[in-house]
Amino acid sequence: MTYRRPRGRLRPGRTTPSVCAVLAVFVWTFTFFGASLATVMGEECDWSGSGLHPAKGVTPVYLRCSQGRVTWSYPGGALRVLLRLGSSGREFRGCIKSSAGWAGARVFLEGPRSLVRLIDQEDSRQKVRCFHSRGGQAALYVEATGAATFPKQVAELYYDLEALPRHKGSYDPAEECRPCLKEEMTHAYCTSELVTRGIIRAIENQEDAQTSSVTVKVTKHLRHSSSGVTSWSSEEEEEENSVLPGGRETLVELTVPGHCGAKHGTGEFVFMARRKLGDLSITCAPRLEDWVEVVRSENLSGSANCVLIS
Repeated sequence: MTYRRPRGRLRPGRTTPSVCAVLAVFVWTFTFFGASLATVMGEECDWSGSGLHPAKGVTPVYLRCSQGRVTWSYPGGALRVLLRLGSSGREFRGCIKSSAGWAGARVFLEGPRSLVRLIDQEDSRQKVRCFHSRGGQAALYVEATGAATFPKQVAELYYDLEALPRHKGSYDPAEECRPCLKEEMTHAYCTSELVTRGIIRAIENQEDAQTSSVTVKVTKHLRHSSSGVTSWSSEEEEEENSVLPGGRETLVELTVPGHCGAKHGTGEFVFMARRKLGDLSITCAPRLEDWVEVVRSENLSGSANCVLIS
């Protein structure tokens, strides 16, 4: 069983008529204060700030990366977070996830006529919400639910943007659940933040988060490039890419889209994952025997962009 490019599923939000008036005021305020607040920006990917002394009107935040996070301490006033994929103008599918300790704010997506609620102030559990861009951008309206208070409240969210195919321009949920092609496997191996061999130990469906959590028992560490991944091998083991000793058991948590219907497959797989919304999300997961064949043929042809091992 293989997986490709996990993403969350679009889940309709609830429009909030009482906030529609706020949107009209917000648009006017944003235009009026645009010149004076033009310098209030993120560092292209991430933004952090405090609402202890909120600016008049709505503070604009401009983010131009495919992934990052927004951290708002002592929420006060409101933010308008404008998301784009660089200067490409590409349409994209975006997903956000609230932090585990989310507090003091709620998040809305700007729609053509109203605001759609994505995250409530009571959402202390991590939640994933997805949406689509319009005109190559998407705007999130983050509203503080009260004055900045003590003890400290933090509203932090991760975002992840994935460009839609130019020839399609729409999101196909089935596309991310199909097996990876050989070329996709080799690309995922060379670009993933974690590649490991392992056996599926358990699968937990998290309906509210729209994802499934896959617990993998690691049998052989192949490579990783993410600082957020804890290395479980000694230097000698990493150099030799050795199979982990039988007496040691290392587990790693990976995620897949809930709608893909992940099942507890038997045998050994090669899991390739990237960091998405703070978690390691599976990009490809071929069976070991299939990956061995790919490695053999690709290494003979020399067409891969990196050295492949199994």
